[in-house]
Amino acid sequence: MVVAASGNHGLPDRKVKLGAPGNDPFVITVGAVDQHRTANPLDDTRASWSAYGHTADGYAKPDLSAPGRWVIMPVPVGATIPAKAPERVVEPGYMWMSGTSFSAPMVSGVVAHILARHPDFTPDQVKGALMVSAEYLASEGITVGVGTLDAVAALDVTNPPDPNENLKPFLKDNGRGGKAFDEANWSDTVKGNANWTSANWTNANWTAAKWSSSNWVSANWTSANWTSYTYTDSNWVQSSWSQSTENE
Repeated sequence: MVVAASGNHGLPDRKVKLGAPGNDPFVITVGAVDQHRTANPLDDTRASWSAYGHTADGYAKPDLSAPGRWVIMPVPVGATIPAKAPERVVEPGYMWMSGTSFSAPMVSGVVAHILARHPDFTPDQVKGALMVSAEYLASEGITVGVGTLDAVAALDVTNPPDPNENLKPFLKDNGRGGKAFDEANWSDTVKGNANWTSANWTNANWTAAKWSSSNWVSANWTSANWTSYTYTDSNWVQSSWSQSTENE
């Protein structure tokens, strides 16, 4: 199971391209929300630098978001970071930082709790539990994915839907004990089936979810280019999510 940050290269007013590893539709890709220093989730908004958009294959990302601004963290006294940004020190040994790389670990922590309660859950079920329980933010639409993390609600999900259900027919054995995307089959399907331009990601009934009004139908499948891409050979070195702007 992989939890990945969506990246800090986002723009305030439009989508951006998303790189590896967060562009893999099977991983749990996490964006950042700004809680505006309140406990009320209704005033949460996407952090302006939190990346959102579509992957090269047309998959909308992030999957969900979590707090990522003004995050207070422990830091050793005498370390370089508090010396360079003393205004961020809230008390000795603690300072605040921002970034999707702080949001992703929050989701990872909830994943650990979900697996402790449901050790038989598959990675897809864990992802489904996180997404179906997320708090939908109507003002943000898909910029934060399906919504913002609700840890308590996610733990209570006992029969999560599979958000990757309709992608699985395109997986094949890679000959090394793992799976790779079947590029030829995918290309033929996209060319021969116009319905993929408004793909229904899963046959599960999501209508009861808090984020049921989320827009999943705008993915541009027809411009997808899977012919030079497999998940097992992703280029992690050129990953754009490593270009952190964790200073806002």
